[in-house]
Amino acid sequence: MDTAKAIAVEATHEGTSWDYLFFRQTQPTEKTLPVIAVTTTSGTGSQVTQVAVVTNPAEKYKSALYNDILYPKVSVVDPELMLTVPEHITASTGFDVFAHAFESYITPNGSPYTDMTSLEAIRLTAENLPAAVKQGMDIEARTAMAWADTLAGLSIANAGVTLPHGIGMAIGGNYPHIMHGEALAVVYPAILQYTYKSVPEKFVHVGALFDPTLKDLPKEEGAARACEVIVDFIREIGMSTCFEDLKVPKEELRALAQASLILPDYKSHPKVADLDDIYQLLLKSCRV
Repeated sequence: MDTAKAIAVEATHEGTSWDYLFFRQTQPTEKTLPVIAVTTTSGTGSQVTQVAVVTNPAEKYKSALYNDILYPKVSVVDPELMLTVPEHITASTGFDVFAHAFESYITPNGSPYTDMTSLEAIRLTAENLPAAVKQGMDIEARTAMAWADTLAGLSIANAGVTLPHGIGMAIGGNYPHIMHGEALAVVYPAILQYTYKSVPEKFVHVGALFDPTLKDLPKEEGAARACEVIVDFIREIGMSTCFEDLKVPKEELRALAQASLILPDYKSHPKVADLDDIYQLLLKSCRV
């Protein structure tokens, strides 16, 4: 879908799609070809967003076109197309759904609308992703995840993402063999611990979608427990990992931290991180 969006720009404009990244002065125009998006996973939400992520492996760089002209004119979301998606890809793309919704919910750029779409996407993911991973032909779980993916896409289209996605994009740019969901899952446990005290009420709300008893705990205790239940969820869907497993050398983490500051996503995190903060988060994402 993102490739189609990039082609829709490049086929009708001078230069290449790389000349129209979100920070360029020159942006796509009405000449952009219309895009029809058909989802084959439940993950990116690109069927309802104005974003086209592009990667240049030669330059170890991953960025995005971002313009309202890139919203698809028509989107087809058919869960039957996802029944044969392999287990790990289901888990990886499904965790991206959670990350989109979670980050849209905790960002200061959210709204009552995105709170609603985000929380419903998280609820559906918590209840259905494990079944979609373990019983791939479960059409009810696939349907719920397709709707969760769409809701999470609407969330990021209106509220954006935060620190984990900035780091995840840097990981994907520098190490193209790592899937986006894997890049998110590897840093999420450390980032949850780094963040929860800044927005404890929101962590409790999210955690209660996995374990309703969290609502009965004192606020900070419930928020801390939310970190644990989310990490348990990552483990349940088989996405628990570390940089060693992903073949990212520890000696390259400082450079990776620097690359994580290229995109502005980190500025929208509830607790804004600097270079040293990100480096420490990356170190904590290594095997203990």
